[in-house]
Amino acid sequence: MALHTIDLSGNHWQMERMRPGQGVDEGFHLLPAEYQGTTFSWNHASIPGDVYTDLHKAGEIDDPYVGRNMHKAKWVQDYEWWYTRRFSVEPSMKGKTIRLVFEGVDYSCEVWLNGHLLGSHEGMFSEFEFDISELVNYDDWRDGSNMLMVKLNPPPKNYRNCGGKKVNFSGDYFTGLVPFGIWRPVKVEITEPVRIVSQRADVKLDGDDAIVDLFYEVENHGDTEVAVEVAVNLAAHNFDSDQVHSAKLTEQAKPGLNTYQTTIRVANAELWWPWDMGDQNLYALNATLTAGDTVLDQNDDVIGLREVVMEMNPGFEPGDNEYPWTFVINGKRHFLRSACWGGQPSFLYGRNSLKKYQDRLDAVKECNINNLRIFGWHPPEIPDFYRICDELGITVWTNFTLATQAYSAEPEFVNGVLHECIHTVKKRRNHPSQIFWMGGEEVFFSGAHEESGNKYLMEVIGDTVAELTNIPYGLASPLSSESAVNMGFKPKESIHANEHYYQGGAEFMEEYYPSLDCAIIPELTAASAPSVESLKKFIPEDELWPMGLSWGYHWADIDILKNLNFEVFGDYKMGSLEEFVEATQIAQGTVAQFALETYRRRKPKMSGVSLCHFITHWPDIKWGLVDYYGKKKLSYFYVKQTYQPLLPSVQFDKRRWAPSETFTGGIWIVNDYQQELTNVTCDWVIRQGEFTHEAGTLTGLTIGADSSVQFGDMSWLLPEDAEGEFEIDIRLIDQDGTEMSYNHYTLLVADQAQAKEQSLKYLAEAKERASKYGLSIYRYWPEHWDQE
Repeated sequence: MALHTIDLSGNHWQMERMRPGQGVDEGFHLLPAEYQGTTFSWNHASIPGDVYTDLHKAGEIDDPYVGRNMHKAKWVQDYEWWYTRRFSVEPSMKGKTIRLVFEGVDYSCEVWLNGHLLGSHEGMFSEFEFDISELVNYDDWRDGSNMLMVKLNPPPKNYRNCGGKKVNFSGDYFTGLVPFGIWRPVKVEITEPVRIVSQRADVKLDGDDAIVDLFYEVENHGDTEVAVEVAVNLAAHNFDSDQVHSAKLTEQAKPGLNTYQTTIRVANAELWWPWDMGDQNLYALNATLTAGDTVLDQNDDVIGLREVVMEMNPGFEPGDNEYPWTFVINGKRHFLRSACWGGQPSFLYGRNSLKKYQDRLDAVKECNINNLRIFGWHPPEIPDFYRICDELGITVWTNFTLATQAYSAEPEFVNGVLHECIHTVKKRRNHPSQIFWMGGEEVFFSGAHEESGNKYLMEVIGDTVAELTNIPYGLASPLSSESAVNMGFKPKESIHANEHYYQGGAEFMEEYYPSLDCAIIPELTAASAPSVESLKKFIPEDELWPMGLSWGYHWADIDILKNLNFEVFGDYKMGSLEEFVEATQIAQGTVAQFALETYRRRKPKMSGVSLCHFITHWPDIKWGLVDYYGKKKLSYFYVKQTYQPLLPSVQFDKRRWAPSETFTGGIWIVNDYQQELTNVTCDWVIRQGEFTHEAGTLTGLTIGADSSVQFGDMSWLLPEDAEGEFEIDIRLIDQDGTEMSYNHYTLLVADQAQAKEQSLKYLAEAKERASKYGLSIYRYWPEHWDQE
């Protein structure tokens, strides 16, 4: 066997707390692999995982996700944590190259084996390894004769110093608790002296053929040159085909790292597509490394044959844009019906699981989302995430973890960031779902950013990414903020559509969203409370209703939620917990529907919109369409309807219409499919309760592929005694009478000006409270602040 792996992940680890420096002073690093010993009293631990989850399982801290417990666990960050595991190696492995491999440690550690210091590492995303060939013990001792010791250093507290190298742990929906732990698998790899380090596949199309450029890094751990052959096979993975496409490389592997390149042409290639554009055909890519008749190593991968290029968005004036924002997959425009992922499923790594990933990503596709954006406040996801997206046909836009800070341009910092970016790209670049890399999130966002090294850093990252992959790169998001324009960027590149939420009632949705004119919206914010069932899992019973401090602690901005309820319903909906929660979810869905449809109707001038977020990574009262526990909010179903690839959409200027006023709306059809549709009927009704007041039909419609077109108008004179609300149902029907798509709207019979006046009045009261108590959660519960 060319490669033998000993998986050290699992539940056979132990951990202990020490004051910084105390562990080495007491000789923990020198402990032998004896069965009886000091570690008997240590807590048991799981890898991959995190320190907080291990402590919670051991009973040393209360569940950090319940109530206000998270801040009570901040003491954990002030200590170093020692993790240990014993393991065995078979005597038959003598003479092989034996490496200890860490796929990821957050954030800084030192490693010993059998009392020997192997080295230290800093950076969350980079895999690192140690050659332990000369240090391994082959004796047959109980639980293993090799003693591995890992000291986790106290995590950093200032995110500015570790941006790009660690997940963000600060911001307006984080807790201040800094996550850390051995968050990715640990293994021992036993190989021949020459091995394949990495395999890269870049794809471009030539008519019906795919050109696959392959790059191999081969490392020779010995001190003499070896003649090697790399045999490459590309064959169908998830579809039927007997064709095998092959290439061979005959090379000299010099001591150290060697790079080889070859190309395979696949005639009449079976392409990989996003799920709404075609099939998710995948190919198995296998490389076998040999020296004579000896197999040295093998690398197995699964790739998709697809080409990604960027094109300029049409419809803008000279001076509006300089960057391309239209995603073109295999020659076809891919409009991003996106959501910001908001993951990992858990902020504490020890609570993640493959099942959670599968369930959440299945729900993404069910919601008609075709793209996920991982922005800079969250880590690039684990390889299994991208694998599942490959299989589901969900494209991914991945930011590096540089977010909302003024970063240094000093070489030591920049080089550290580039090291992590390189490892991030290498682990994910062959996944067909990964279609875009981006440097930073909100890094051109303030005066401090203008004066920082942010622009230089984003440009250097782009140069580095271009050396590693042919997948496109963007500098940062947004690229048309006030500060970005001050720095020389154009005014209509990308904008974050978040101010409707953060203004807290200053503008209604109908005023705000249509006013934004740009090529793409990478972030669009709306929020709600999770279900009552979910709230009961993390809000103490005595704080559920009336709302207590734990609501604010879990990021409920109650003034904004109440004013959003008023905007959508004309009522704050404070009659009961159940009423309030349901209203916030419907309000979130209503805002999302209006905003997302506004931007979808603008294609191709606009090339995508991303709702913030799909999930969130701890139990909060904030963005997610699916809450931390996996329960879908009502807003999820609004987005599912709004993101139908084929959508009848009604354009209207306001949601409130007065009695005796004539409602008017434009009838649009948005088609994200790549096929033209003919002989389509569109019918619609306007009704109050069970009574239909207006109805209409458009027949014989031809809907172009990848199009957005207005086909007509609707109108209705509201009765002088109208009150309450009215609804619009609109649907598309094919020539056989089958419903193809359906959409629904609820509008209000009310005075728009009076409603806006009330919204501004409540906003003024909220600002007055914030002025008195600051933006702390105590502005909602001043009795906890003004204590005697």
